[in-house]
Formats: sequence, C-alpha cells, structure tokens
Amino acid sequence: MTQKEAFDDFKELSVSDTLGKLSTSAGGLTGEEAEKRLEEYGYNEIAEKKVNPVLKLFSYFWGPIPWMIEIAAALSAVIHHWADFWIIALLLLVNAVVGFGHEHKAENAIELLKKRLSLKITLKVVEMENRL
Repeated sequence: MTQKEAFDDFKELSVSDTLGKLSTSAGGLTGEEAEKRLEEYGYNEIAEKKVNPVLKLFSYFWGPIPWMIEIAAALSAVIHHWADFWIIALLLLVNAVVGFGHEHKAENAIELLKKRLSLKITLKVVEMENRL
C-alpha cells in the first residue's frame, strides 16, 4: 500500500474511527505507548544525506553538456590550438566553481532556515488514570 493510498483511507474515516485505527484516543498516548512506538517506528524525521563537497564539485564536470565541452577542449589540444584549449578549459572550470559556490550558499541558507524554523514541542505525558 502506498502512502497516498493509506492517506486516502483516513480521509473517509470519522475522527473516532481514525483514533481507533491508530490505537489512540483524543487525550493522546500514554508514556509507555509513546516509548513503545518510538522504539518501533523511530523518530518522526527525514534523514538527510550529506554529499562529499569534492564529489559535488566533480559532478559539474559530469553530464552530456560538460562532456561536449570537454571533448571540444580535447580536440583543441589534439590539433594544437592551445589558446582555444585554455579558454575552453578555463570556462569549464569557472562554471564549475561558480555553480558549486551558488549551490553551497543555497544549502547554507536552507540550513539556517531549518534552524530558525525548527519546531519546539513540549510533550505532556498523561497517564491513563489521570485522564479518567
């Protein structure tokens, strides 16, 4: 079952049916149940995959367009047009450095936004007998 299908199932249910299906109540989970679910499902977070900066820089030299430019530089070297070779190579390098720099700044801005907008949640654990 896909995530969308699971969500669609809940759209059709009433609040009490939804709470029943999730094995909870309007008052929330007990501390014991919260710990059990934390062990079973883990934290509610999306794991971030960090990419090595060197690999990210080299990715600007990988792909159909960079390959065409690299072939043009290689052909210029083969026919001894050194001025063309150095100009093409320099432009390819400048493009990679500028692209990497812009991407790095954008990632830093997103990281700062995540820190500033991170949710601070206070969880009150209410035991079952206190709710009744």
